[in-house]
Amino acid sequence: MIRVKICGLKTEKDVEIAASCGADAVGFLVGQQHPSPDFILPCTAERLAAHLPVFVTPVLVTHYTDVDSILELLDLTGITVLQLHGGSTPEEVCRLKEFAGDDVKIVVAAHVHQGSGVKDPLACYEPYADAFLFDSFDPRTGKVGGTGLVNDWKAAGRNILETKKKVILAGGLCPDNVEDAILKVRPYGVDANSRLKNPDGSLNEYLAREFVRKAKSVILSPES
Repeated sequence: MIRVKICGLKTEKDVEIAASCGADAVGFLVGQQHPSPDFILPCTAERLAAHLPVFVTPVLVTHYTDVDSILELLDLTGITVLQLHGGSTPEEVCRLKEFAGDDVKIVVAAHVHQGSGVKDPLACYEPYADAFLFDSFDPRTGKVGGTGLVNDWKAAGRNILETKKKVILAGGLCPDNVEDAILKVRPYGVDANSRLKNPDGSLNEYLAREFVRKAKSVILSPES
């Protein structure tokens, strides 16, 4: 069954909605360097992570690339799944893995470019990454996540074949397109943010519930 992450949560109400809808993981954005309305303080992320029920995994999502700064965020929040969304180099990810140890799982975000796919070779990160997340980049706003833009699914599907690591698909996903995206890309999981939100930035319960329901309804048959 497809795993589902809902990202950019900022309040206890958001967390409660995501958990009640059946999300497997939720993302808290801490450590901002690019445009985004969803970032929260480390102490808020720590409090919200503690508010989660058992079996819902908190994920620390950060733009930071400086290893010491990221390690400090991990220490402040107590979260042990880390999503690197700021363009960390393979060397930085290697150093993070060395200092954080095996208790911390690292998800490396890669941006899918229209027609050409992922820019950086995934093989450079494979020894240190536990998973990859394929997302969209918005050159107009500088956003590296939460863009609401659908990425190139055909290219993403090709890139999945290049790695043995689990791949989570993100980028403009919503209840209307998540089933099609899963069938075309065949990811391990899906991740949504901006297209599940109300105008004020809070999580929309109906959209979140439908997103999780439709994603988990897809059954992928073994590839021939």
